[in-house]
Amino acid sequence: MAARYKDLRVLVVDDFNSFRITLNKILYDIGFRKIDSVGTGEEALVLCDQHRFDLIFCDYNLGKGKNGQQLLEELRLKKLLKPQDIFILLSAETSRYVVMSAFDCEPDAYLTKPITSKVIDQRVKRLLSRRSELLSIYNSMVAGDTKSTVEQLQNIIKKNSRYSMDCQKLLAETYMKENLLKEAEQVYRAVLEVRALDWAQVGLANIKIAQGDYQTAAKWLEEIIDATPNCLKAYDALVIALEALNNEEKLQKVKEKAVEVSPMSIGRQVSLAKTAMDNGDSEVAAKAYRKTVKFGINSHYNTAENKLSYAKAVTRYYDDDADKAEDMAKEAVQLINQMDDEFLMDSELKVKSQLLGSQLWALQGEVNKADAILEEVNDTLSHKAYVDIDIEIELVNALVAKHDTDKAQKKIQDLIEKYKGDQSSLEKIDPLLLEPVSEKGKKDLAAANKKGIEAYKTRNYDAAMEFFDRVEKRYPRYIGIKLNLVQAIIGKIRAEGVSEELINRCIAMFDMVESFIDANSTHYDRYRQLKDMLRQVSSAT
Repeated sequence: MAARYKDLRVLVVDDFNSFRITLNKILYDIGFRKIDSVGTGEEALVLCDQHRFDLIFCDYNLGKGKNGQQLLEELRLKKLLKPQDIFILLSAETSRYVVMSAFDCEPDAYLTKPITSKVIDQRVKRLLSRRSELLSIYNSMVAGDTKSTVEQLQNIIKKNSRYSMDCQKLLAETYMKENLLKEAEQVYRAVLEVRALDWAQVGLANIKIAQGDYQTAAKWLEEIIDATPNCLKAYDALVIALEALNNEEKLQKVKEKAVEVSPMSIGRQVSLAKTAMDNGDSEVAAKAYRKTVKFGINSHYNTAENKLSYAKAVTRYYDDDADKAEDMAKEAVQLINQMDDEFLMDSELKVKSQLLGSQLWALQGEVNKADAILEEVNDTLSHKAYVDIDIEIELVNALVAKHDTDKAQKKIQDLIEKYKGDQSSLEKIDPLLLEPVSEKGKKDLAAANKKGIEAYKTRNYDAAMEFFDRVEKRYPRYIGIKLNLVQAIIGKIRAEGVSEELINRCIAMFDMVESFIDANSTHYDRYRQLKDMLRQVSSAT
């Protein structure tokens, strides 16, 4: 084997020159002759764009710039790695979070430092032996020759090779790509008859998803996660099933659990943040986008859109907890101020960043700065024949943030009239309103009210609170749903006794209601009655 090493091209990526020299010597002694080495992920990316490497040894922590995980993700994104190319991640890190994130990006091997020449030799022999055995299969896969790929995989499996299990996995995945579900199922079940491997169990669940049986798939995947909490592929498949079932509440919880397992996975943080925003959970969204920005500085996730999404989540978080959102707001303003130098933004992104900046300044009490930005935006928009609905909504939010209520209400009414036949746009307008105007918003409200009221009548106050809270987060200005939530909380206090946490929650809810309601509102009398009820239960001992 060593004689064949001389024709293989190797890249060593490590920020410490001394380690690069040491590893280069180990590889040379083993038999490699074509060895390149660099100190940064950025340099490695350039080299991989110019040359193909058979093996890449990369440290996880590369100091400033991209880390090893980000390099591997970008190499795959840019299709600079072929199936037969081997990527070995090295690390001195032993923390669970780093190790799980490293495994999440699926390198061919993960070795912990310090590393001896014996360990390198043994692992390289093992990986290259597997590569040699499967090289013809990899070539068929790259060429898109499914028939040849399947035949070769079946032959190796029949020989009961030491790589039969690898080939069974590849065979099942090949069948899945070709939508040959019956054949894939046979492979997965054959594997499970011998050994309960989680990838085969997830494979069967993926077949159920492909068949449209999302309920069964979700049930199986939840069982897999219960038994193997670190099986990230199970979380990914469960996300697909829950999205198909429109189970948005459980979807967020599953994504939160996946992020707990692999918190430094930027893609998972982005996915969680988007779902949390859709669910109106501004706290979870803001925190997930914050980690996206923090961990993604040197990755392909370092985008203007992700930074603006963070700023947007922070503005929404202010409605729930201004104190906790304040530090994030300062951070978000700094990010927005740096975006012109960091990204090439089109006019639409520029306006969105300005509107979010205006909101953040207003929420921090800097009304003059907010006004100056808003004036500039209005001047820009006055020269446009068409303004995107998302920009118009952020314009309303900017007016609300600086308490320009009359202008905000006028703009909202104009939008309702302008988009009265466009349900998609009306759904976007709904969160700005005291009552929904879209069909979906009305259905959401009616469904939550029905379930919540039924639970309340049976004195299941926790369930009632859960139903009302879910819609209240998504539509933060619906006065009726806020009052229903308060009533359910008061019911719980009466049944179980005074709780300072629940009292404070009601007070916070009333504070939000008072910013929207007036004496002419149809909800005003009920609002006053519930305030009296809260006083009574608060004073009870």
